[in-house]
Amino acid sequence: MTTTRRQILQSGAIAALTLPSLDAMSSSDIPLKIAVGFPPGGSGDLFARILAEALQNELSRPVVVENKPGGGGMTVAIGFLRAPKDGTQLMLATGSTAISAPISRAKPPYNPVENFQWIGLLSNAPFVIAVNASLPVTDLKSFVAYAKARPGKLSYGHAGLGTTVHLAAELFKEQAGIDIVDVPYAGSGPAITDVIAGNVHMIVETTGTLMQYHKSGRMRILASMATEREKIAPEFPTARELGLDLIAGTCNLMAAPLGTPLNLIEPINKALNRIMDRPAMQERLAQLGIQPITQSTPDSARAYVTAEIARWTPIVKKLGIAL
Repeated sequence: MTTTRRQILQSGAIAALTLPSLDAMSSSDIPLKIAVGFPPGGSGDLFARILAEALQNELSRPVVVENKPGGGGMTVAIGFLRAPKDGTQLMLATGSTAISAPISRAKPPYNPVENFQWIGLLSNAPFVIAVNASLPVTDLKSFVAYAKARPGKLSYGHAGLGTTVHLAAELFKEQAGIDIVDVPYAGSGPAITDVIAGNVHMIVETTGTLMQYHKSGRMRILASMATEREKIAPEFPTARELGLDLIAGTCNLMAAPLGTPLNLIEPINKALNRIMDRPAMQERLAQLGIQPITQSTPDSARAYVTAEIARWTPIVKKLGIAL
């Protein structure tokens, strides 16, 4: 039997009615990709994976974390400048990616305020100062004395030149008047491994990242760079209590490529705010020393980046960091 043109058109129309639209596929089947500028093992990657799991449940669509380390957190941002503006591409920017890495460069490859579509500020996490457990020091004062007696003989590991932990450690050195050699890594994970092994002596990282090593006796946390003692570890004095004006930590912000339509950004912003507002998520993050930010907006996220750049730029110049 011959198939007529009318039958072909009718069958095509029926098939079209049974197939999902492109919009439906993009919202439910195509994964969201969250790019992170550091390898597994650091605080930024840990937060990204916690967030990806929650966001996947919230949006009922796959969410994938992609690690793109390098450049002190800048490599991911440089590549993100060319990412598709289709609502599937996200970047979890730490304080290094959004603030310290670009302002530490004589010729920054991007403007963190203007070159991204900020979606929201999600969290803050103060830093702590920790040392290899075999060092004969028990507190920050004794470590400073130990370092002063051995100028240039001790070293510290960090996640990369221009990262927030690098800047915070250099600020500590400047205020304490000590000479410690900096050893850059491609992320906090390998730096932590070398501190535990004794290949380097000190590290600055978030409380939640280092607490397990402190509790197991493989590392010793000496002081916090928070404004006040942290709830997760009230036994650690703040650097301010010990006479050093050290307030430093990292943040986590979500961004989309500049030019991504607002109707694609708004649902993600609302989903992130719902996630960060949940007591269960807040409790989970608190155990990691991460302070959640609720009800953030694209404008407030951009304002935060602007303010932090203004705060750290004079410090970078004072420290003489020009990469």
